Amino acid sequence: MLLTLVSFLVVLSLLVFVHELGHFLVAKRSGIVVEEFGFGYPPRLATLFHWRGTPVTLNAVPFGGFVRMKGEDGQEGPGSFVSQSRGVRALTLLAGPAMNFLLALVFFTLAFVLGWPEAQPGARISAVAPDTPAERAGLRPGDIVLRADDRPIKRLEDLTAYTDAHRGQEVTLTVRRQGEEIQVRVVPRVNPPEGQGAMGISIGPVMGVRRSPLPEAMVRAVGATGRFIYLTLSVPAMILRGLIPASEARPIGPVGIAQLTGDAVQATFALGWWFPILQLLAVLSAALAITNLLPLPALDGGRLLFIGVEIIRGRRVDPEREGAIHLIGFAFLLTLMLLITYQDIVSPVPRFDWASLGM
Repeated sequence: MLLTLVSFLVVLSLLVFVHELGHFLVAKRSGIVVEEFGFGYPPRLATLFHWRGTPVTLNAVPFGGFVRMKGEDGQEGPGSFVSQSRGVRALTLLAGPAMNFLLALVFFTLAFVLGWPEAQPGARISAVAPDTPAERAGLRPGDIVLRADDRPIKRLEDLTAYTDAHRGQEVTLTVRRQGEEIQVRVVPRVNPPEGQGAMGISIGPVMGVRRSPLPEAMVRAVGATGRFIYLTLSVPAMILRGLIPASEARPIGPVGIAQLTGDAVQATFALGWWFPILQLLAVLSAALAITNLLPLPALDGGRLLFIGVEIIRGRRVDPEREGAIHLIGFAFLLTLMLLITYQDIVSPVPRFDWASLGM
């Protein structure tokens, strides 16, 4: 429980810091006065330190964060956000999601460099049924079947197809067990009991890690980030077409993210692979970027939408009206977060079996 809480706070703080850092750097570069760089949402608990003249604060609601710029509420004047050109305001708003996309690329790149799990040749025996040809031949769970007679086993289907084609005939399996290769002779059954295969074993893939050189890892990271973005944006259409049930596409709140983070950290320690936590960090960072670009009030996408309206109308929406809309949107988002958190508690997110990749 403690590991889950600590890992969640570290991950959340990192993602929020990078997001708000994007807003902060572009705002400072553009001459916008940044009045506060906050972790969490008010009320304020403490001022941690000052950075380039801006107080960095810790706030009571421990989810998310913000950069408060002068003039966001419509107040004009030197150093005001609202006094900047549309282009500067848009770039300042886009900088946060852009930093999260960049962070996703970094984490995916590290994951590919340090090792990404991929299926290896062979078939791993996960279970051996009692009183079967496999048990009598001495096959054990954990054995990896490399060849059947002289035929290499590259995929699970190779072993299944070969034994089905040689029912009633002796087959010599080359098996790797605890680092050594041995040969096992087995006769697949002609008419096995229902629910059992010809030999009486359950098989799964052999997983290993593939480490990519940095240039290749960067290219693969771009592809992985692009696929995640495409998949995320395709979810509504996939639900409408019945390709995935709506229950499997539900949003995940802080409790669900904390659970996934804790599981990934534990898997990283248990397996000795950096892949679980790096992949999760990359996905969460990209998801945070996509979420913030949604055209909803109080989010970066909602503020960008108002800039778009301003371009079409040729003049800005009344600042007080825009501020009121963002305030209502913020209250709506907080309510939605509470509902999603409740859903995470009463119906926990299904756990992913990271250990299955490291068997």
